[in-house]
Amino acid sequence: MCGIVYKSNFYSPTDYNKFILACDKLNHRGPDSFGYLFTKNHSFGHKRLSIIDIENGNQPMSILNHHLIYNGELYNQDELIELLNKNNIRLENHSDTLLLLKLLMSYGANSLKKLNGIFSFVYEADNKVIAARDMFGVKPLYYTIIDNDLFIASEIKAILEYTNEAVINKEGLCELFGMGPSHSQGKTVFKNIYELKPGHMLIFDKENGLKIHKYYEIPVYKNNMSYKEAVAKTEEVLSKAIKRQMVSDVGVSSFLSGGLDSSIISTVVARNSNNLDTYNIDYQDSNEFKPNDFEISKDLDFAKIISDDIDSNLHCVIVDNKSLVENLKTAVDLRDTPGMTDIDSSLYYLAKNIAKKHKVSMSGECADELFGGYSWFYKKNKEMKIFPWIRNIELKNKLLNNKWREKLNLEEYIKNEYDMALAEAPILLDESETDKKHRIMTYLNIKYFMTNLLDRKDRMTMGASLEVRVPFCDKEVVELLYNMPYKYKYRYKTEKKLLRDAYKDIVDKSVIKRKKSPYPKSNSSEYNRRVKELLIECLNDKNSILYELLDIDYLNNLISSDDELEAPWYGQLMRKTALFAYLYQIDYWFKKYNIRIEE
Repeated sequence: MCGIVYKSNFYSPTDYNKFILACDKLNHRGPDSFGYLFTKNHSFGHKRLSIIDIENGNQPMSILNHHLIYNGELYNQDELIELLNKNNIRLENHSDTLLLLKLLMSYGANSLKKLNGIFSFVYEADNKVIAARDMFGVKPLYYTIIDNDLFIASEIKAILEYTNEAVINKEGLCELFGMGPSHSQGKTVFKNIYELKPGHMLIFDKENGLKIHKYYEIPVYKNNMSYKEAVAKTEEVLSKAIKRQMVSDVGVSSFLSGGLDSSIISTVVARNSNNLDTYNIDYQDSNEFKPNDFEISKDLDFAKIISDDIDSNLHCVIVDNKSLVENLKTAVDLRDTPGMTDIDSSLYYLAKNIAKKHKVSMSGECADELFGGYSWFYKKNKEMKIFPWIRNIELKNKLLNNKWREKLNLEEYIKNEYDMALAEAPILLDESETDKKHRIMTYLNIKYFMTNLLDRKDRMTMGASLEVRVPFCDKEVVELLYNMPYKYKYRYKTEKKLLRDAYKDIVDKSVIKRKKSPYPKSNSSEYNRRVKELLIECLNDKNSILYELLDIDYLNNLISSDDELEAPWYGQLMRKTALFAYLYQIDYWFKKYNIRIEE
């Protein structure tokens, strides 16, 4: 995995010193080597984390007047090489960067339809630029226009370093307080900085300017498999995806929470490798854990069962409260925005520990979105009017002061985003209303909730120079499960029943039967106290941005009250302490990034 930066020079020359400083902001994404290429009209920068063909994969990579900077992995390399061989095109080494470059030279933008992998790249030939992002947004890519020239980077911080301007407007504040810590497709919280949507590419040249095109949409079809056939096909396609994502010249490790998803991945990896290291995360003061509707049981006991079964080397990483709090700032630095608070900071802590020994790890993200693991898939609620993970809007409105509550109108903003998302969802017209409903829910989860988790995974792990792969997000897996009847996924009042049955003869039965448990949060009273103290410290500074945006009396009442929030303000678990941590991150973010509000 890598970090990439690009700028066109059609209208204004590149400031090389600033460009290199922008690239240096991505050192964590590529600590092994770096490269630059400056031509008459284009500037390329690359930071490399060496995973495949360590000797020959340095970038920028050029053949004649074709230039490429690339971040990612291609998982169907054998098929792609065979395609080139049929056209008598040979590869001089097994670098997937060279493979992608020759595909682009041969097929141009049509190459994108042939890829299965995680990637973002910038390719230029004859003064025409093509930039693209993988189908589901595993790898990030951002862009802006500077004096009519295009600037692209793997992370927003590189853009901000070059432009030296961080501005947030009304729309950005709606993203921050309404959609946050998730975000709308294609948007960021910063004015004039955009995310290239998953499954999209941009084309840029001097004559035509910037054009955005969708190159991928999940195919929709009627699945007529019997349940028995669906179980067998699920195991076949998912196991194949796990095995092909193990490709690496530096070996792989695996996350192992003891939940269903990571246990499946760890089991398949262990069966196809030797001496597997698996990693589990827990918190200081975990003895304070109390079961709730979503966190039924602790992870470690189940992780030990799986580790013993597959004979892995299990490492339990305990994050202390001091590090958990300190990393709230680090998480903002890596995301370039406030995020999922302790869930982010603990993941970064875990990734740092894994990266001491490994460059690559496997993780179970995206299973719940595909197999219907979240409660909003199967609980019978009133008709949905907004994204089900964006909750407690009443609280969010009360937090804002009168001026911004009226200006932002969060409920209307969120509803508009939701309605646009609904309009995009591909469905079959002859499906039952129940099947349509669940297909739409799956689409919303893939396009909006899953992308937030993938953002988190990429930033926190690449912040530690660790590449993490997500086999559930494989193209073939997603396409199969998107078209699988929901009655197969939720069966006998059991969520993810299809996945459980697919691996019931492969994974230990205690985990197959275990009720879904999310990524763990801290239950420490000391952590809660530390976060509250940090927020109070923010409010001691009358210049804090919180005074500009929030109803401070209402916030102080929340702080002084011992009552928990009746409902999370985001997702399933983010309640009062997470809210305080998020506001603390907002205060830090405004100061660190020197953000200006444009009213």
